[in-house]
Amino acid sequence: MPESPTDVLLAALRRSRVLVILRGVPAVHAPRLIETLRGAGLDWFEVALSDAHGLEALRAIRAAAGPELLLGAGTVLTPELAAQAQEAGAGFLVTPHVIPEVATAAHERGLGLLMGALTPTEIARAVALGSAGVKVFPAGSHGPAYFRHLRGPYPGWPLLAVGGVDASNVAAYLAAGADGAGIGGALTRADWANPDWPALRRGAQALLDATRSTP
Repeated sequence: MPESPTDVLLAALRRSRVLVILRGVPAVHAPRLIETLRGAGLDWFEVALSDAHGLEALRAIRAAAGPELLLGAGTVLTPELAAQAQEAGAGFLVTPHVIPEVATAAHERGLGLLMGALTPTEIARAVALGSAGVKVFPAGSHGPAYFRHLRGPYPGWPLLAVGGVDASNVAAYLAAGADGAGIGGALTRADWANPDWPALRRGAQALLDATRSTP
């Protein structure tokens, strides 16, 4: 029996711990960026659809990497954008906040779902709507201690720290109770007129080394 979309995302969270978020990456460079980050050991990716690059980059990555890559679309705000994301190659959807209509679209389309939330009430609502894990955003506004507090009443809910997480603090978030982290600029920031591919790979390796320092 094939895995459900939720099972696929939970397995990725437990295995990889790092969801790479591409935002503002030109489509012409997106496939090579994925190849570079995969070479460093990262294997779970989201392309944000909040700018003009998003859908085109998503298509380019899927065409280059094939169906096996675990690739999703982020900043999905409407069912219409969910449909466009799936057509472009997304296998899961990520929202910045709780959006019931997108949750419905994800389930109807057989797509995985990670919803954004911050407060305990929002996190509980995301779980009730079928989010495989909850993207706690913006995590940087509250710091690692917030996850330690959440783990008291919610020991089993899969939580990702997103926003302000990088190699310098990811271990602290994981030690405090986050199951993983969504990381964007710290892994993907570059001068896209002249990308420094070795530097991007070194940044990815440093990030992974930091995650491995926490059991």
